[in-house]
Amino acid sequence: MLCYVTICHRCPIRGTSRMPRHYKRIPGKRNYMAYTESQLQAALQDLLTGTLTQRQASIHYGIPRSTLRSKIRGRHSKSAGGQTVFSADKEKMFVNYSMMMSQFGFPVDRFSCIVKAYLDRQGSKISKFKNNFPGIDWSLSFMRRHPICQ
Repeated sequence: MLCYVTICHRCPIRGTSRMPRHYKRIPGKRNYMAYTESQLQAALQDLLTGTLTQRQASIHYGIPRSTLRSKIRGRHSKSAGGQTVFSADKEKMFVNYSMMMSQFGFPVDRFSCIVKAYLDRQGSKISKFKNNFPGIDWSLSFMRRHPICQ
């Protein structure tokens, strides 16, 4: 079951994003998270079983020692990068709404307008959105997070 959602290209705030769509790292700067999730899990497993010390695990897996220490102590539990505006439950609600509308034969062509209407009904004000209207970058990120809606 696919849900057909297109992004509203008649948005009043199209193209006003301050963040580049495809961020490119500057060569020679600090490498951020230059390890995979499986390497991190393996290093934490070795630390918890006592087969390696923090220093040995840091050298062996190429993960900074401070990162290993933070993960063991339970700090920084959120994912890297910016957090989403809506919770996972609310985003799932938007996906379900889009799928239901597609099943009824009404493809959702103005997804940003649906989000704005929801926020206005709830009386919520999202500071990241201009006039509670999500931009094209937010819509593209939403589609990337939920590929069933493409």
